[in-house]
Amino acid sequence: MGVPLPELAALLRYDPLAVPPLCVRGITCDSRLVKPGDLFVAVRGSRFDGHAFIGEACLKGAVAVVAEAQEQAIPVPCLIVPDSRLALAELAAHFYGHPSRSLEVVGVTGTNGKTTTACMIEHILRTAGHPTGLIGTVGVKYRTAVFPAHLTTPGADELQAHLAAMRAEGLRFVVMEVSSQGVKTGRIHGLRFSFGVLTNITLDHLDTHASFQEYMAMKKRFLDMLAPDRTVFVNCDDLGARTLLENLSARVVTFGCHPQSDLQITQLANEPGGTRFTLLIRRPVHTHSLTVAPLTLPLGLRILGAHNAANAAAAAGVALALGVEAKYVAKALATFPGVERRLEVYRLGKVTVIDDTALNPASLEAIFAAVTHLPYRRLLVVYALRGRRGPAVNRINALVIAQWAQRLSFNALITTNAVYHVGPNDTVTPEEEAAFFATLRACGLTSLHFPDLKEALAAALNRIRPGDLLLLLGAQGMDAGHALLQDLWTERRANFVPVSPAEVALAGTP
Repeated sequence: MGVPLPELAALLRYDPLAVPPLCVRGITCDSRLVKPGDLFVAVRGSRFDGHAFIGEACLKGAVAVVAEAQEQAIPVPCLIVPDSRLALAELAAHFYGHPSRSLEVVGVTGTNGKTTTACMIEHILRTAGHPTGLIGTVGVKYRTAVFPAHLTTPGADELQAHLAAMRAEGLRFVVMEVSSQGVKTGRIHGLRFSFGVLTNITLDHLDTHASFQEYMAMKKRFLDMLAPDRTVFVNCDDLGARTLLENLSARVVTFGCHPQSDLQITQLANEPGGTRFTLLIRRPVHTHSLTVAPLTLPLGLRILGAHNAANAAAAAGVALALGVEAKYVAKALATFPGVERRLEVYRLGKVTVIDDTALNPASLEAIFAAVTHLPYRRLLVVYALRGRRGPAVNRINALVIAQWAQRLSFNALITTNAVYHVGPNDTVTPEEEAAFFATLRACGLTSLHFPDLKEALAAALNRIRPGDLLLLLGAQGMDAGHALLQDLWTERRANFVPVSPAEVALAGTP
């Protein structure tokens, strides 16, 4: 089985009669994955240029190549296109039979909250009896199988293959995270989204975008992909998100604490055991699929933070618009276990540990705001600097940390570059380190710094006492923090046991 090469060539504006009648059995842009009968698409990446691997692809059995240029003779047809990334997306969508057209695809974008919101929507739908596909940072989830994720939004060939497999399983719903990089590189080109969600927009990803304006433009490009007969949920409490509301063709449903929100968060209570609020819908909310009737829905979460109430409001809105009964929405959110390294709570003896992938000013603000509602005797912070993201983000992160250090009276601030636990794409540069520490000094704050993550965690363990709260913060540099801390604690003949947020209150009593 396969697709005739002339049929695919026609998509690229080639005359089908000028192309040999070969059969394409697969499409890939990764030369390492080429199998006999495949079409290889040479894509220029940030680290590698696929054009350099055309020869390798041919040796592995590629029957044809799509490229932006042909520098040497090859033994198979080579179709030249102006943009091989967009060509890959168009070819893959056609090859797999445009699976998004047969699915209800929910795309979740935003600087922060994409993963949690997407997982919440998937959890609600499954709780309501609808097996749902999930594509994002935590992995790719079919009806039962789970596959590791290499990118938040996979490449177009991989993405279309996953959607086709989910369709073949009989799934009706798919929830996926949409990153700005995924939009910029054309990975979602050609997809049909039934719903969109915009959680927020704050400063980030200046390493992959020429400016913050370009970053905003990528978010807007995704929203513009939603047809006029589709619906997007937007956080109206967020200034960045509100700026993109103008000139949207899709229906807009707002959520947030603002009284004019279509889905209003009221009676918000942050507690040691989680978060409670009431979702209030005062007037009918019209979406493209159905009209959500007015309701008052008390909701409780096992996870901490006001920002998670916003994530839950968005998830609830999407679920209600998909026809899920309110009682299942409440039940699912009450049992939602949270996401790894998103305000994840553990007990270390009689010390509470919170692990979070805080990586930009907004996510740091959210974590520290959540901490203000927790009981503890002393607060210790271990923070992994962000590597290869530029001095600007590190400078602002340092400013946020310094401001909260004064407000919360940190007992200790320990920093690390995690030199042995990050790859070359996440290594902290001298310029980033200098920007971070210069800002701390300007704010009158110093830290105990260790290049090695394990040494930084050991220093924290040497300082903690019963009743303390230990924060492990940072993106890739802190990914190994949980395991390393567990190993260090085990060496002290103790157990590192996950706990529910409800047990956090007990940590204040040694």
